[in-house]
Amino acid sequence: MKKLLVILLIIMCLGGLMAQLKKDIKPVAGWSSFLGCTKACSDYLGFNYSFAWLSGISGYAFLLNMHPEVCPSSPTAFDNAFMKRNLETAGLRYEVINFSKWDGDLQKKQKQAFEQVQKALSENHPVFGWELAMPEYYLIAKTDDRGYLFYDFDGSLQHCPWDSIATSEIAMGEFCILSADQAPDPGQQIKTALDFFRTYQNDPSAYALKGYTMGTPAYDVWIAALQTGKFDPWGMAYNTQVWSEARNSAKAFLGEIKQRLGTDRKYPALDKAIASYAEVAEALTQVGKLYPFPPQDKVSPENAKQTLNYLSQAQKAEAAGVKALLEFAGGL
Repeated sequence: MKKLLVILLIIMCLGGLMAQLKKDIKPVAGWSSFLGCTKACSDYLGFNYSFAWLSGISGYAFLLNMHPEVCPSSPTAFDNAFMKRNLETAGLRYEVINFSKWDGDLQKKQKQAFEQVQKALSENHPVFGWELAMPEYYLIAKTDDRGYLFYDFDGSLQHCPWDSIATSEIAMGEFCILSADQAPDPGQQIKTALDFFRTYQNDPSAYALKGYTMGTPAYDVWIAALQTGKFDPWGMAYNTQVWSEARNSAKAFLGEIKQRLGTDRKYPALDKAIASYAEVAEALTQVGKLYPFPPQDKVSPENAKQTLNYLSQAQKAEAAGVKALLEFAGGL
């Protein structure tokens, strides 16, 4: 009898350390893991946004960030706080937990983060975190007494000990707890996206970390890396997929804006922007076919030549798209 009571007490203690949402959350695939996780959380909270709409409102659909060696870090190596602020107009509120192993008292911060995530899940707030495996964002399904159970990119559930967060070379821990805010206004969402677009295009370097280039000048960095042949093959394949997804989202997002504004009205500048970003999306899609992920062992000279042509096409089309979208934004 005493042994049975001990077992029951152990189960009760373990149960107190476990936490999960009231219903299962469905992961959403995306080369941008931040947007994939945000889309999954948004769906869970009852919003009916497309991936492209969230990408456009966040601003990511129009970003381009590049390291001289086409490093795999390029799609995530910037402070994405502005994306979270922009997405507030979509009714999404982010409570962000940030810490680094360089801050001191790492285990205390790891434990506090674990407890905050458990509390959030038990209160039915979806959560995703940074680098539970690779340096990407992962959707958290639940916790157990030892750590986080998260969705890997193949849809399987994997485990991450709570005390392994922020112990890598990157040394950063981040968890995003999402909740639904006030009812979103589509008009305000569009205004937020276009206001950010103007600010970003005016000075994209203001958003870049040291050693990286943002905005249309990033095409020059990308092209130069290909011309010299000095680039990371994994980074090349990964960047291509991420930025191709972004520009396909930009095209779709602008199409959704047109639908929301009403197809009975004429918006020539918007139409030109849609056409231009469609050209960018197609060119980068073709690059993605030449540089699939995971990367091939060798890239033929002919493929490299075609890639340079496609990137030049994308750069030219994007310049036209930026001009047209700024004109459209100025006329609203």
